Amino acid sequence: MILVAPLATVAWLAAIGFAAGAAKGLTGFGGALVMAPLFGLLIDAPDAASLIVMVHCATSLQGMRSWGGAVRWRAVVPLAAVALICAALTSHWVAHGNAFALRHLIACAVLLATALHMLGWRWRHDGSWRPTLAAGLVSGALTALAGLGGPPAVFYFSALTQGTVLRSNLLGYFAVLFGGATLLLIFNLQIRLPQLYTAALLVPVFAMGVRLGERACGLLAPAWFDRVVCGLLLSSGMVALLT
Repeated sequence: MILVAPLATVAWLAAIGFAAGAAKGLTGFGGALVMAPLFGLLIDAPDAASLIVMVHCATSLQGMRSWGGAVRWRAVVPLAAVALICAALTSHWVAHGNAFALRHLIACAVLLATALHMLGWRWRHDGSWRPTLAAGLVSGALTALAGLGGPPAVFYFSALTQGTVLRSNLLGYFAVLFGGATLLLIFNLQIRLPQLYTAALLVPVFAMGVRLGERACGLLAPAWFDRVVCGLLLSSGMVALLT
């Protein structure tokens, strides 16, 4: 088989990927948070993490001309370096972990990140080495677990910058993180032809979802979309936790 799962299962992965892309396009977050718990119900956790990382890697440089010049790489690179080192150390454990325990751990991570977002929690720090180390370790571990390295970075950078610079720093971080994580997974032989072929099917579907979400975002109030996406995240996390 040249795919990680039967074609019917891949079709479900594509549908989830489209919804995840729409969530990201609507609010700027939530892509991996939607995919991780639901992918874990259909395929093994290592395969799910590999697909999520590759999909985000393939789309991470989109629009770089508009944001690349505003990235503050002095803040981005140290955090990404810590995250990638932690991801390398964590990936072996994920590859040999108990599938049931991993799925529930992913669900708990999604629910926690969503709850913190809904509560409006903000991490107040000065960008010193301690918060950088803490955020990098959590981001790297969650990247290896299920491609969920985004939320810790969002909380970290939100304390340092706002507006265009915040968005640019996040996009720059994701480009480095998911690009490096993809190379790491290839080196660890967690990405092979079945994962590559499956990701090649999911990337355009995810991109279409992002595009649709971006277009719909201007039609209705952002707060309404935020509630919809949060409801989707809570639902996907609860389904994975209770299954």
